[in-house]
Amino acid sequence: MSLVNLSHVCSHLQNASLARLGLTSIPYTKLHLSLALLLHKQGFLSQVKLGGPSPPASCFPAPLADNHRITGAPHRDRDPRSGEAALHDMVYRRKTEAHLREEGFGEEAVEFALEHRQLGKEQLEQDGWDKRAIDFLLKHGQKPRAQLEEEGFDTAARSMLQDHDVPSAISTLRTQLAEELEITENDITKEQLEPRLRAHLRREGFPRETLAYFAGPTASLATPRHLERDGIALTAMGLTVPSQPFTTLPPASRDPDALESESEVTRANRASRRLWLGLKYWDGSPVLSKARMVSKPTKRYWLDAWDLGKVVRGGSGAKGEVRGLGRVGEVMAVSTDRGVMEARECVERRVGGMVLCRVW
Repeated sequence: MSLVNLSHVCSHLQNASLARLGLTSIPYTKLHLSLALLLHKQGFLSQVKLGGPSPPASCFPAPLADNHRITGAPHRDRDPRSGEAALHDMVYRRKTEAHLREEGFGEEAVEFALEHRQLGKEQLEQDGWDKRAIDFLLKHGQKPRAQLEEEGFDTAARSMLQDHDVPSAISTLRTQLAEELEITENDITKEQLEPRLRAHLRREGFPRETLAYFAGPTASLATPRHLERDGIALTAMGLTVPSQPFTTLPPASRDPDALESESEVTRANRASRRLWLGLKYWDGSPVLSKARMVSKPTKRYWLDAWDLGKVVRGGSGAKGEVRGLGRVGEVMAVSTDRGVMEARECVERRVGGMVLCRVW
C-alpha cells in the first residue's frame, strides 16, 4: 500500500502547485518524510515541518500570536523545565549541566540540551572545518605510521589518516589525470593534482567526529548564532529532519501550562500528525510542476547503478521501460537500502534500488 499512498501524494503535490498553494500537508509516514526531505534538498520545497492537523506557526514568514489553543507553535517550551528551555539556558545563559540539575531540570531535558548543543556534520562543514581536515590530510597523509607516532600525533589523528588512504587516492587520480591530459604521470605537477585531490576528499566526506576533532571542544558546540541560523535537528521515524526552528520564550515569560508540542509524536496524537510542506514558485510558475510515479504496485522497476547511470544520462533502463531524465531540473527518487536517494546520487555512490517517482 505504500506505493498507492505515494501515488496519492504525488498527485496531491502536483495539484497543489497548479493551484498556487503556498503550503500543503501530506500524511506522516517514513516514506513520505524521506521523499519530502529529498525534494527539499533538490530545491522543490521551501520547508518541511512536522505538525498536527493545523499548520505550525513557524511555517509562516511573520511571527503569529500564539493563543495557546489553535496550535502549540511557535513556542514549544511552555513547560519551564522542558528540553528546549534547558537548551536555551545552556546556550544563551551559559549554564552548565550541574546548574540545570540544581534548578530542577529533569534527566530527559538535560540530555536533550546536551545532544542538541552539539553541532551537526553539515553545520561543522558550513563553518569550514572540512577544509581544515583536508589540509591536514594533504600535509600528513603520505607519512608512514611510525613517523606519525614519532611526531606525537594522537590515536584519533592516526586513525583518520588510516581511514583516508591518501597515497592510493593520489595514485588513482594521477592516472586519471594523465589519461585526460594525454601526458605521462611523471609530468603531472602538484598544482594540477591538488585541486583534484581536494575535490575527491570533499566528495568522500568526513564523519561528524572527525570534523569535531578539528573544531575542538568549544567550536563544535552551538552558539546563539547557530541556533538562530540553523535551528535544531529533530529525529522522526529514524530520519533526521534538519533546520527545525528553535523558538523559545525567555525564562521570565515561560508558560507553565505545557500543551501539545509541535513535532512531538506520542501514541495519543500519532494519527493526527501531518507533514507540512512549503511550495516554491519562480517567475509566476511553480517550481514543482509535475510529479509522476514510475513503479506501481502491480509493476515495480528495480535498477542497478549501471542502469541508473544510463537513465540519468538521458538513456533508458529496464529494457526501455524507464525513460531517461531529459527535462531541465528533473529528478528521480529511488528507494535503496540506504534510504530514499536521488538517481544521480545513487550513481555516484554506486547503489541501485526501486525507482519510485520522477519530479520536474
